[in-house]
Amino acid sequence: MFLFIINPISGVKDNTSIAQNIINILNDSNIKFDVIYTSKSGYAKNYVFSLDKTLYHSIIILGGDGTINEVINGILSRKDNYLPKLGFLPGGTGNSVLHDLKYLDPISALQPILNNKVKPIDVMVFQFENLIEYSINILGWGLVSDIALFAEKLRFLGSSRYDFASLYYILKLQARECTIFIDGKKYYDKYLFILIHNTIHTGKGMKAAPHAQLDDGLIDIVLVNNEANRIQLIGLLSKLYDGSHIKSKYVQYVKAKTIKLIPASDEAVNIDGDVKYSTPVKISVLQKKLPIFY
Repeated sequence: MFLFIINPISGVKDNTSIAQNIINILNDSNIKFDVIYTSKSGYAKNYVFSLDKTLYHSIIILGGDGTINEVINGILSRKDNYLPKLGFLPGGTGNSVLHDLKYLDPISALQPILNNKVKPIDVMVFQFENLIEYSINILGWGLVSDIALFAEKLRFLGSSRYDFASLYYILKLQARECTIFIDGKKYYDKYLFILIHNTIHTGKGMKAAPHAQLDDGLIDIVLVNNEANRIQLIGLLSKLYDGSHIKSKYVQYVKAKTIKLIPASDEAVNIDGDVKYSTPVKISVLQKKLPIFY
């Protein structure tokens, strides 16, 4: 039996009509399922964390990257090894994971679920001082966290809020000191931002980590140093959409099994679009941990 988790309002989208179309298709396909609608932040995580593991062999998620993140953390935080198959349907603003899977239409994304096509993918593990968080997408530090935090306060502007927030912090141009351990090797520098990826994409189709693979057992690291000025940074950010930013002299692109961030000043990081917790943080990989429909 399936559990269908619906975030009715993810980002700026109203997913109600999409959800009804999916429900009709599932019924026509004689698939047994239950439906829940999330009512607030954290609802999906708490629900899957406490549900009876004998009820559902699979979970379908209609929502954005944040909803997917909640479900994964609810499952992997359990102590009973419950590991249902997960199906992702695009219902958010960015849909970073769905861009990697090339399923940006909900009906197309439903097909591997109907056909029971499954593959295992990696999960990143974020070890903070007092807790563990999981993600299949991204962790960002520095400028990207500042932008996400400010954009959340500008939600009334819709999707353009990220453009306004980005412009503000580009003009501010704040570099930060950070000690980094990549596969145990120590580095120190000043950075504008650092991206740590399991997916290729972030935001609305930006290829921030163009060589990333969901199942290679590695994390992709993008380090942007503080030598770029404002004009150069704007040009660099514009290249995120085709992935050519990694050719810039201001960017280092590394694949690794582990990385640890120890900034000079501890601050929150951007995990799948949600700014929370505080550095230092160590990132590692659970290879091919999560079964997904694909």
